[in-house]
Amino acid sequence: STEVRTARRAPHCPMWSRLACCYRSVSTLATPNAEDDKSTLEYASSCWLPTTWVEVPLVAKHEVSHDATKYTFGLPANVSLNLPTCACILLKGPDDAVRPYTPISDSERPGSFDLLVKRYPNGAASQYLHSRAIGDKVAFKHVKGNVKIQYPFKGKQNLTLLAAGTGITPMYQALRKLMNTPGDSRKVTLIYGNKSVADILLLPELEAMAEANPDRLTVVHVIGTSPTDPPPDDWDHVAQVAGGWIDEDKIKKYAAPPAEDSLIFVCGLPGMYAALCGPRSEPELAEGSVLQRLGYTRGMVAKM
Repeated sequence: STEVRTARRAPHCPMWSRLACCYRSVSTLATPNAEDDKSTLEYASSCWLPTTWVEVPLVAKHEVSHDATKYTFGLPANVSLNLPTCACILLKGPDDAVRPYTPISDSERPGSFDLLVKRYPNGAASQYLHSRAIGDKVAFKHVKGNVKIQYPFKGKQNLTLLAAGTGITPMYQALRKLMNTPGDSRKVTLIYGNKSVADILLLPELEAMAEANPDRLTVVHVIGTSPTDPPPDDWDHVAQVAGGWIDEDKIKKYAAPPAEDSLIFVCGLPGMYAALCGPRSEPELAEGSVLQRLGYTRGMVAKM
């Protein structure tokens, strides 16, 4: 249920305080607990953002690929986003466009948070973001529907993450928590599909994570523009690689098999959901979908 609270403050971090001061004055931020806000704000989780729109400034932009950008947004000094795992936030674009995004930064990092956004030719939100200048403000909020399956994923020991394109961001959020929580020794497999090697997002971060956790994390990149494409010839990375699309054969080969302690995360474009498990908006697995045919049940699949 929705809770009412005041914004949490993260421990003091001089580095991020200095960075924040380089980009803006804290007094310019629209803070949820500002003195001039006479209403009681509602919060859907531990996240600093309330369920109503709050504007924060864009403080940095970094192009990470030919069509994807990392955006850094400022928060009040010493305040972290404190978003639970797994959860996302909503961005308000032009003409009432609203899009969900999962930050790729550490949720406890004070002073700012990062979004990784892929641009689409007719993408209202992605084009809007790309046109923003440093110092421009962008509105965000966090509502109950943004809170997904929650870590530690009780009762689940074998985890498989199926992602395509920007569907990697909620998977990366989950991976950060799984790999960095002391005492969590569960094995995880990430199967990540893209059209080309150049389209892979967070490749250096995923490589570093796999190298740091060789006994726990298996990463398989699936590269292709058609189901029968061969793997790329010039692959030179830590992770495994396969050609084509994420399909029944690859799930059978790499994913944890159906079992009560198995959990399969799915995140990608609507066509991926339709083929693998059915629409994201429907909790049940669609009859005839890949995961349903393989024996997985509703309790074994998390549609992100």
